[in-house]
Amino acid sequence: MSECRVLSTNHVGLVVEDLDRFLVIMTELFDYTILDRGPRDVAIQSLVTGHPDANAEIAYITAGGFTLEVICYAKTTGTARYLPKVVDIGHWHLSINIEDIEKTRKAAATYGLRELGSLITVTAGPNTGNKILYLGTQEGIVIELTERHA
Repeated sequence: MSECRVLSTNHVGLVVEDLDRFLVIMTELFDYTILDRGPRDVAIQSLVTGHPDANAEIAYITAGGFTLEVICYAKTTGTARYLPKVVDIGHWHLSINIEDIEKTRKAAATYGLRELGSLITVTAGPNTGNKILYLGTQEGIVIELTERHA
């Protein structure tokens, strides 16, 4: 047994370049709901991040029983762009279960999302039979679409 017991998972956070653009994708293309959105105190964000002048606007969004924290540091000096390939160490992605992968695939293109690979059907493991497709946003966020096998 571990020394530190997890009670629950609070959220997963990600940093985007344009908060408005990302929220349109998540609320219009997908059915996420905005729980909260607003600027944060620079002094507090600087303490928690260890970066001076951490000027953040944060939104919390939810869908399917999952909360995502979306952070935009657009007004922060000294930020860098991190664009790993899906196979690079340190890459992460958001996987969401959807009803119709072909319908979502077509609609995603109108929101500026690009396909990063090919649509596949999983052949091994707990996702066997599921259809999966990776999509990328302009800032490099990877969204994995999963249509679950009936």
